[in-house]
Amino acid sequence: MNLASCFYLIKVAEHGSLSNAAVVLGVTQSALSRAIREMESELGVPIFHRDGRGVSLTEDGKVVLEAAQSVSATMADLRSALDASKGGAAKEITVGLMPSTAKLLTVPLMARLREDFPGTRMQIIEGATGHLVEWLNDGRLDLAVTNNSTAIKRFNPEPVVTHHLHLAAARGGPKLPSQITFAELASYPLVIQSRSHSTRREIDNIATEQGVRLNVAVEADSLTAISQLVAAGLAYGLIPHFAVDNRTTQSAVVVDPSIERTICLVTPLAGVRGQGLSQMIRSFRTEIRSVYKRFAELSQDELQI
Repeated sequence: MNLASCFYLIKVAEHGSLSNAAVVLGVTQSALSRAIREMESELGVPIFHRDGRGVSLTEDGKVVLEAAQSVSATMADLRSALDASKGGAAKEITVGLMPSTAKLLTVPLMARLREDFPGTRMQIIEGATGHLVEWLNDGRLDLAVTNNSTAIKRFNPEPVVTHHLHLAAARGGPKLPSQITFAELASYPLVIQSRSHSTRREIDNIATEQGVRLNVAVEADSLTAISQLVAAGLAYGLIPHFAVDNRTTQSAVVVDPSIERTICLVTPLAGVRGQGLSQMIRSFRTEIRSVYKRFAELSQDELQI
């Protein structure tokens, strides 16, 4: 059993359902079920009773749960003790960013780190919200900047800014209006994320509700790939306004309805590893809010703090 397995076990026991726990954990039900089966095989005992209503702990499972809770608590204490033994000064911070936020935040965060915590190393890991949630569960991240979703609610996320998706096009192509309705998107060949992304699922749901048949020419989960296709004039993209590169791209805010996403700051459930890291995260929190506030002042009609 590893730390991730312990955490999975704790959450399944809390919710009494693999499907509900999978939603909260931000993993697929099949992956969670496989992890539980691997634990049972490794320990040689059944951990859960399974029936049509959900799962419940066996007698052996109750013993395993206590051990998992103890391991989780011990690791949290160990992290705090190690930080304290270093005088409370954290020497490294790992930050998870979505590609769209990495473009906006990487340089300001590095500048803030050098100013406030010289000599400290920062690791930036990029991924979609689902991946960031998984890495938070595994203890790989100290801080993440994600889209708001059901999967992060248990982390008590701190909302930073709400933004609207824009239709992006090559700057050298036909000029876009300042606004475009959702129904009008059907006229454009689109490059958008695959259906594994929450934003794509939201877009598809709106299209179904409105009876709009979108022309999805390309699916791409990489913001870089989407931006390159848009800049080359090969497709139109639906991307956050702050990810639009005004040197190569123009954009129109999508309305009727608008597609809103809220950016949130998230820290692991196990807590922050020591006072030094807490100070660093507070500094980053201030910088992130400042970056989005400056951006909002440039386009107040499209962003809401």
